Amino acid sequence: MEMKTALLRIPAFIIDLVLVAGVIMLGNKIAVDAGLVTGFMPVEALMLLAIPLGFFVYWLAGIHLGKRLFGLKVIDANTGQSPSGFQWFRRCLLFSLVVSLNVFLIIPVLVSREQKGFHDMVAGTRVVCAGGTRR
Repeated sequence: MEMKTALLRIPAFIIDLVLVAGVIMLGNKIAVDAGLVTGFMPVEALMLLAIPLGFFVYWLAGIHLGKRLFGLKVIDANTGQSPSGFQWFRRCLLFSLVVSLNVFLIIPVLVSREQKGFHDMVAGTRVVCAGGTRR
């Protein structure tokens, strides 16, 4: 992957994060206003459960708006096909463990030979330009 693709992952991630977190927070606000819950979700639950689960659903559903806007897609590193549900789960699991330290997920993307984040390494996925899947 060329460095340009690695750098495009940053704004793509920010767009996806804003969308996923925004939907979760809006849902929480609606639930509070409707009296379904007594208060807003604690930050810990938001960061360690709701956002990672939201990303899992977002990824599994194939929405990827941030990546699509920048012409990127996630593929299986070995086959070049779309990742399996289990690969998305593994990718999300690592994401949930370090969501508060996400800046560290960017470091390997920028310095490793294949520009893979830790979550890509664990899941066996990689991000490529949507126009091709060359290695």
